[in-house]
Amino acid sequence: MTNKKSAVAILGAGISGLTIAHALAKKNISVTVYEKRDEVGGAIHSTQQDGWLIEEGPNTLMVRTQEVWDLLKELELGERIREANAAAQKRFIVKNVTPVALPNSLGSFLSTPLFTAGAKLRLLKEPFIEAPTKEDDSIANFIERRLGKQPLDYGVNPFVSGIFAGDPRQLSVKHTFSSLWEMEQEHGSLVKGMFKKDRSNNTPEKALLSFDEGNQVLPKALASKLPETVQTSTTVTSVIPKDDSWQVKTQTGAENITNRHNCVVSTIPAYATTTIFESALFDELSELPYAPLSVLALGYKKEQVSHPLNGFGMLVPEVEEYKLLGCLFSSTLFENRAPEGHHLITCFIGGARNPGLAFKSEEELRSIVTNELDELLGVTGDPVFSHHKFWNKAIPQYEVGYDRFISQMQNIEQEYPGLFLDGNYRNGVSVPDCISTGIETAEKISSFLRDRNKKG
Repeated sequence: MTNKKSAVAILGAGISGLTIAHALAKKNISVTVYEKRDEVGGAIHSTQQDGWLIEEGPNTLMVRTQEVWDLLKELELGERIREANAAAQKRFIVKNVTPVALPNSLGSFLSTPLFTAGAKLRLLKEPFIEAPTKEDDSIANFIERRLGKQPLDYGVNPFVSGIFAGDPRQLSVKHTFSSLWEMEQEHGSLVKGMFKKDRSNNTPEKALLSFDEGNQVLPKALASKLPETVQTSTTVTSVIPKDDSWQVKTQTGAENITNRHNCVVSTIPAYATTTIFESALFDELSELPYAPLSVLALGYKKEQVSHPLNGFGMLVPEVEEYKLLGCLFSSTLFENRAPEGHHLITCFIGGARNPGLAFKSEEELRSIVTNELDELLGVTGDPVFSHHKFWNKAIPQYEVGYDRFISQMQNIEQEYPGLFLDGNYRNGVSVPDCISTGIETAEKISSFLRDRNKKG
């Protein structure tokens, strides 16, 4: 038996799916969100234990756009927002066994030991370097061409690992640092592009945020605004187009149900689409690479750590040959992350740089990481708290050639009207990216349903 359900089925109750559902509900469009786990949030998952607050996924929310501020206001989260401490403006990069503060002014840039005098002078050549005719390029090629080897090694390489868990030799600058790519394409130079950048005062306030009980507050708040809309512990087994609608087959416990919807939005990971959609068009999409990552949160008494941890965190360039990708000084960022008198350090291991390391056990990783923290931050003794989360496929990799995946997504949507693809493998991996793309997708769905009703 097939039941007529809501107008729109959304697969996945992560930030993308919930944002789309919220935006559609505001338009009085009926929605059902199917989530196989027993809770919402997807990769956003916060856990509390004995006074420790750990983020297993994204640790912060960098708000840059008005639509994200508007969403937080709609969800009435104002009193639950926690802005990062002022120390978060300082970020450390490891060089020669020492965490060095990343320069944030001309004076600090001129004096920083991160780059040699020759490397600093090399930057003066940037406006005169001709922009090649290319459809895409790797981050590494782009940065080394425009800025030189040292800015790549000690500036961009560690940030690429920190943001994408990726390899700058593989990732597309066009699709990861699009503003830099556009500056070169439009102005022929990053320096020229910076001078011509719009400096109007109309840009929204920027802030680095979290919430009183961690980032999972956000997806939970979205779900709370969607009563009887989100079905957790429900596995979608297949999605089939039929008679100008879609049959969504689900399993909840021992119960199998088939529901009919006017359109479907898939926000599940790209690699999982072939398990639900039978079309061969999804085979290529499922090949989009993801990087594995282990997140190891370690707690210490303050007297065990000689470094003041007076910053956002520490990133480790590949040329320094450590196993750590980097770590966040979580209890410095936000005050409610550790019990009184303790530090919480959240460490990242694996990624595209050392994928095999991500698969190691918590005990093995703790041994590796504590040795390196001892050397880099003066951490002594065993941690008093440890929490490990392994992500087999953590972050989609927008590699050079990513355009073919964009084309394939468009091909799928054209072949199957009423099917929409969304998630962090499309238009950006960050939480704000997913929110912005989700709002855009909701507009497309609304337009599709409106046009369909006119024809119908």
